[in-house]
Amino acid sequence: MNRALCGLALVALLSGCVPEIPNPPPAPSATGAGFPCPAVERPTADSPRPVVASGRVGVGRVSYPLAPAPFEAPSNVDYIPFANLVGAQHANVERSTASSMGWDAVVLLARLSSVDGAWGAQRAAEVVAQCSLSMTWLGIDYHPRVTRDEASVVDGHAAWIRVTELSFTVPGIRASTEVQTVIILQTEGESYAYLSYLPDTAPQLKPVLDATREGLRVA
Repeated sequence: MNRALCGLALVALLSGCVPEIPNPPPAPSATGAGFPCPAVERPTADSPRPVVASGRVGVGRVSYPLAPAPFEAPSNVDYIPFANLVGAQHANVERSTASSMGWDAVVLLARLSSVDGAWGAQRAAEVVAQCSLSMTWLGIDYHPRVTRDEASVVDGHAAWIRVTELSFTVPGIRASTEVQTVIILQTEGESYAYLSYLPDTAPQLKPVLDATREGLRVA
């Protein structure tokens, strides 16, 4: 999935066009269940950044193994609802051209300001999954199918995992399906969201994304 789309005001990094968060940000969208999604916020020079050390990307108390090339260095420029700290890596799998946008595989970890404290991890996973799509897939006609939605455990902590298969058609893009994985991880007094996107045109990156998910650790 590419999280920026020139001309459609999507958010993130796109090979071949300037990555830009719209200013002013788009108005809040809504999930399929009607929940209002937080608007996109532009990071500033003072915005916190992920910590990269000992081969891991740290976001608050949680970290994942650094994804190697072709994934880019971690950035704090990405959208996930209710996040106050983000670490994201993109790997371009289809380059942009004059007639089509590019397409990326993505891994992202975020510390959340709210969500599951009031609703619980299951509802939080639903909101994060749906808001991430409705805010960053603007202009794309996609069809989601949830294939997994269940309680889990990450490094000894309660978690919830939600896996969604997305089908879509985008002019000039070979990918036609993509797997979105969301994990909500609850630690003492804090909540975190892991998010990844794997397009069907990059099966070779599945072991890398699997390693980031399975390697989630809590300090």
